[in-house]
Amino acid sequence: MSYVRSLRLRPVAALLALVAVAALAGLDPGAARADRLAEALAEADRVEAELQGLNDQVAAAAEAYNAAQIELDRTNAAIAENRRILDASKSNLRVSRRELEQMLVDAYRRGDPDLLAFLLAADSIDELVDQSRFMQRVTVHAGQIVRDVRRYTRQVKETERALEAEQADRQAALAARADEEAAVRGALAERQDLLASLSGEISAIIQRREAARRAEAERLAAAAGITLEEAVAVAGGDDIALGGSADLGSAGAVIEAPPSSTVGGSAASIALGALGIPYVWAGSSPEGGFDCSGLIMWAYAQVGVSLPHNAAAIYGTGTPVPLEALEPGDIISFRGSGHAGIYIGGGQYVHASQTGDVVKVSSLSDRSDIDGAVRVS
Repeated sequence: MSYVRSLRLRPVAALLALVAVAALAGLDPGAARADRLAEALAEADRVEAELQGLNDQVAAAAEAYNAAQIELDRTNAAIAENRRILDASKSNLRVSRRELEQMLVDAYRRGDPDLLAFLLAADSIDELVDQSRFMQRVTVHAGQIVRDVRRYTRQVKETERALEAEQADRQAALAARADEEAAVRGALAERQDLLASLSGEISAIIQRREAARRAEAERLAAAAGITLEEAVAVAGGDDIALGGSADLGSAGAVIEAPPSSTVGGSAASIALGALGIPYVWAGSSPEGGFDCSGLIMWAYAQVGVSLPHNAAAIYGTGTPVPLEALEPGDIISFRGSGHAGIYIGGGQYVHASQTGDVVKVSSLSDRSDIDGAVRVS
């Protein structure tokens, strides 16, 4: 709903006659303030539109973060495997080097003049291994030992380089995600502050205008020799015009829990139990808050179904279903898998909406960006 439409002056219908008299008399309760009010309302609408765009960016960034986290987990698993290979290679290298050292000790004891010459000329075992003529002098078994030393040394170095590269990539990805989150949240906070400032200004202008109108109405009523309450009664109004309050909203329709006879229905019911929990970037628990895919992952985990923490990945794991055949528990994708929710029946879905909002129920009829739906089990 537009910010402009969401703001309403309290009704003064009961005083229309008196206000008309004031207008005919050339009395203006504040033309300059009226102009500024229109400007502030227009600016608030513009900022609200920008905020919606930024909220969409935050949601998309959260899902990109979740996707990157999945890839990071895979990278960490690969790093763990590489470290296992590295440890095995180092162990094999130590064994082969000990065998080579023992072979050289034996050669020294036998007094082999050629091997002793190679041994005395080399500064290290590695340098000795690199000498091709040395390889020609050793026995077949010893030659295999030397080749093993070479192979394991190369394997250790290559694995270490791979680990260093993967570690650098992981750190770069973490830094990029942090920068992206900071940039989007910074812009969002800036626009939220501006909207809050505009809201305060708009409220102040409205209060001043209402106060001026009430004071003028009281003056005109006094001039007519009646009280303001009597003037309101004559005009057919009620106490709302005198500063009372009106219900500007509705209690909302009662949300019935979907049938829980299926896995999806059970997950949908569980998700409804999270209504009111705040949206939190990358959140996936009632205690820490939810983002859209975090809510879906958590709800399905409670019924024994493991799903990834990413809207696009979740959408890719399910079986596509047409929108006209939706059942409670089906997962609906929006904005190119930048957002998702759980269908609960009756054309409604439960979802963790956006930054500053909470887990809530919304109507599919309000969306024009539905990608499709899938069913998981």
